[in-house]
Amino acid sequence: MINRTKKSCWKLSFCQKSISAQRGSVDVGKLIGIVISLIVLGLIGLGIAWIVKSMGEAGSQYTGAMVNTKRRAVALQCQMNLSNIRQNLRMYEIEKQSFPPSLKTLVDWGADSQLLRCPAPDGGEYLYIPGQNENMTGQNVLVYELKAAHDGRCHLLRVNGQVDLLTPEQVQAEANKTNIRLRERR
Repeated sequence: MINRTKKSCWKLSFCQKSISAQRGSVDVGKLIGIVISLIVLGLIGLGIAWIVKSMGEAGSQYTGAMVNTKRRAVALQCQMNLSNIRQNLRMYEIEKQSFPPSLKTLVDWGADSQLLRCPAPDGGEYLYIPGQNENMTGQNVLVYELKAAHDGRCHLLRVNGQVDLLTPEQVQAEANKTNIRLRERR
């Protein structure tokens, strides 16, 4: 019986050593590696989340600034179109002693047809009030747009070369005043 007990104990202690040896050499090393890997990956994940959040905030500010800049650039291009139309009208007047009867006549004479439309995505064609000349009151409206393509406002070009940015109602009122002055003059 003693032999059996010694034999059983010996087997049991061998099994315990084997299990304990396996735990110590394999599990501890793997466990440390896994824990370190998880910590590193967690820190990398937090870093990426922080960067994405920072970029998102900066990106939205950058995007907003770019949209405003583009909107201002389109409004400036519209003003430049109107100024170029006035220069073309003035050159036409020098050659023909009057402004043209229509903007189409101005294009046929040699003006760029792209000038006759607001460059804004929702902009329309410019409207022209014919029958005027350089000697008329400077407050008369020569060319204007009725579509509110610039933050709810429209550009208009006066005889004196001034370009204004007004609401559609104000533009229509100024165009009506010009038409009244032209009728009174006839």
